[in-house]
Amino acid sequence: MIIILVILVYGCGKKMPPIPPDSLVPGEARNFTVQQDGQALLLQWLIPKVNIDGQPLTDIQGFQILRSRQSMFSTAACPTEMFPLAKIDLAFPQAGKVQGEQVSYRDDNPEPGYQYFYQILGYDQGDHLGLASPCISHVWDILPQPPAGLEAKAGDRQVALNWPPVTLLANGQPFPGVVTYNVYRAANGSGFALVNKSPVTDAKFLDIMAANGVLYRYLVRTVRQIGTSSLESPDSQIIIAKPEDLTPPAPVLNLMAVPTDKGIELRWDAGREPDLAGYQVYRRSFAETQFRLLTPQLDPRPYYVDQETTKGVTYYYYVLAVDNAPRANQSLPSETVEVTR
Repeated sequence: MIIILVILVYGCGKKMPPIPPDSLVPGEARNFTVQQDGQALLLQWLIPKVNIDGQPLTDIQGFQILRSRQSMFSTAACPTEMFPLAKIDLAFPQAGKVQGEQVSYRDDNPEPGYQYFYQILGYDQGDHLGLASPCISHVWDILPQPPAGLEAKAGDRQVALNWPPVTLLANGQPFPGVVTYNVYRAANGSGFALVNKSPVTDAKFLDIMAANGVLYRYLVRTVRQIGTSSLESPDSQIIIAKPEDLTPPAPVLNLMAVPTDKGIELRWDAGREPDLAGYQVYRRSFAETQFRLLTPQLDPRPYYVDQETTKGVTYYYYVLAVDNAPRANQSLPSETVEVTR
């Protein structure tokens, strides 16, 4: 009896028969969406908060899912007839999933070449149907081939991805229309999330929102746009990349050297980089041809006293700034100063 009522009453453009004022049937399901999920169309919605009369919901047993389909080139907003697809009992769901307020259902293996239309209706313990949700549609057709040969090159706070362009559908036919791509990223045990804010039209992508020192996983899907619906390919292979700090500190400025009773005192302007780890001091005497590192351990202070000097000898010094990156980026040498003790 319920099936007959659904077909006759809830087609697009049909009005419901009057409902008694004291009816407690559920109101409209909230936030109803339909989107691709691999080889299926995923329906998701939230349990209504009110009855049909706008009062707080007092009785809901489950949901009836209605579906219809037409040619994928149909321009109809919604078919005149919708047919039962599945029932989801909230207490004992045999189909679909119930997680808190959210209910979902996978329509597996839809047939290519069609536009599918869906509506959701709640029902009470007496199997009385409530208000129908809006009618939402999604096109289904042959999916694109996934990108192959995905490569990633990590840089400083960025990752450059590239792959050969996709030109074919999964059945080997030429790709119709414009090929675009979606890039997905995961890190620190989280799931994959879409990175690009707009369709990627070239077979490459620069992720400039990556953080140094984080190990990222990437995958790419080819996108086929059909009207207002988009279909993604299966996943490309997953590739990993870990950006790292490649930017050295600025060179040390205003290096000065002054002979003192203790040796030769060096001073310079302190660096302002937040990741500055310290300084390396290099020296050679007039008789030497190569500079020698005086500070095997980084000195965080912007001065240094060289006590291993001889009076009357001329020395030459320069200083490098070093950051705390794993690769210990070094600045360019400061200007060389000359001093005689």
